[in-house]
Amino acid sequence: MAKKGDWPKAIFYDSKNTLWAWDVVWEEVCKQILKKYNSQIDPLEFYRMWGHFSTNENHRVAFSRYQAFTDTLSKALYNTHIWFNIPGTREDIKFMTDRWDEVQPFPDTIPALTEQKKITKVLSFSNVETRYLDMMVRKLPEAARPHFVSDMDKAIFSKPSPHAYRWVLQTASRWLNMDLNFSNVIYCAGVQWDVQGAMACGMKACWIRRPYRTTAEPEGEKPDYIINNLNELTKIVQDNLAGK
Repeated sequence: MAKKGDWPKAIFYDSKNTLWAWDVVWEEVCKQILKKYNSQIDPLEFYRMWGHFSTNENHRVAFSRYQAFTDTLSKALYNTHIWFNIPGTREDIKFMTDRWDEVQPFPDTIPALTEQKKITKVLSFSNVETRYLDMMVRKLPEAARPHFVSDMDKAIFSKPSPHAYRWVLQTASRWLNMDLNFSNVIYCAGVQWDVQGAMACGMKACWIRRPYRTTAEPEGEKPDYIINNLNELTKIVQDNLAGK
């Protein structure tokens, strides 16, 4: 493990619900879908169940045959329709894809990434197709854009498979002409299973409290750091690089 003073060489981020507030749009999409079918179901309840099925499908795909993210999301949506006895179809995923460009960065994302880029490398990888990730990245000014950005479309792997984390570090190492590995990078995500997947690979990891589906405290193995905003991660990195 790298020592304080030369660790970390990079911050490795998740994207959705870590840097970008995807769930804000997701809940609004649920309201639209329920309105289409004249359903009186609570949109938040529908959203949470869709998220539950989406996580299950994502994990299945991560450790089996590759599948595009929107296919995963549409299958989960269809299962949610069945759960609530709503006569919807997988094609209702269009409600989501049509509004994807509305996904915005969290208020702390731009200032924190701008500062972090001054002291270390910043990486981001998303379990989403390239075209949707591009919509989100365009919301960042150049000063805040990660040094390396990629997605499951390019990797043909998705988190929490260790292949995805390894692919990012190997590809970013070539792209940035530096040696990045599990021991010299810190991982940060708002999704708990993302964090625990990184920890299982040997990375130190940081869980950030974000609204909606997150809990008051992380479940399972405790992450190395728990933060309330990305500026706290900036301080963690600064202190380590200063040898504190």
